[in-house]
Amino acid sequence: MSKSPVLTMMLAMYLATSCATEVPGVYRGGQRVHEAPLGIQDHYSYRFVDRWRISHDWLSGPVDLRGCQGYGSNPFRRLSGYGVLGIENMEPLIERNGILYSIYEHKGSFRLGSPRERIYGTDPNGKFEGFSPFCVHFFRDSKDGLGLYIVKPDPAKGTDTWIEGANAVTINGLKWLRKQEPIRDWSQNRAQQAGPIDYWVLKIPDTQYWLYLSFSASSGAASEYGTGAIAHPEKHKRLLELFHEIVASVKLEPIVPVNLDNLNLEETR
Repeated sequence: MSKSPVLTMMLAMYLATSCATEVPGVYRGGQRVHEAPLGIQDHYSYRFVDRWRISHDWLSGPVDLRGCQGYGSNPFRRLSGYGVLGIENMEPLIERNGILYSIYEHKGSFRLGSPRERIYGTDPNGKFEGFSPFCVHFFRDSKDGLGLYIVKPDPAKGTDTWIEGANAVTINGLKWLRKQEPIRDWSQNRAQQAGPIDYWVLKIPDTQYWLYLSFSASSGAASEYGTGAIAHPEKHKRLLELFHEIVASVKLEPIVPVNLDNLNLEETR
């Protein structure tokens, strides 16, 4: 039986609508992710306190990677018409009265959000609970974890331990402090599955903040489940190499300040 013209038109409209809707799958940064070999092809950049453009690469490939969920997309890029504010792909981080905020858009208005749990490690009541990373992923088989943080350092919150005994290392003109620890077996520790073995701290010039990258691991020597660096030596080695490539990808570029007073920014989160 042949289809009627009306039925044919309805079918065509349905197919067109279906193609226009978001295809089911995994998305990172608004882009659908397809399974690929593990690498560092994801790129992030953002304005930081109106002094620097910070950019870096991050893990890419497998669809189960978490990516950099601490960043929001740049509203000025999405809406267009905002000149240099739309260059970066992630939302700007600005400082007001000594407090760091992100800028986001809601129903046509620009607003300030406070990433307090990341920058200061505190809950809404100001209680310190530990710093949350902007980028993080943990591999359950090799027990390797990579994290990228931006924090306001505070000795009372343990940040001095990241640089105690550290060595100065210059990469692409950036002056890092690097600290290494021997790998340990965490397989019998119920509180955590791995511990930091490689710390990289960049004191962001002319600001009160640090960019901190860490690589955590567990030897897994006492594990009976085939996990840890000993059980997965090639993967552990590869992840450590990728981590060092991420460190080397970090760039700080000076930017020209932009007056944001006309945006009437208000803190709402």
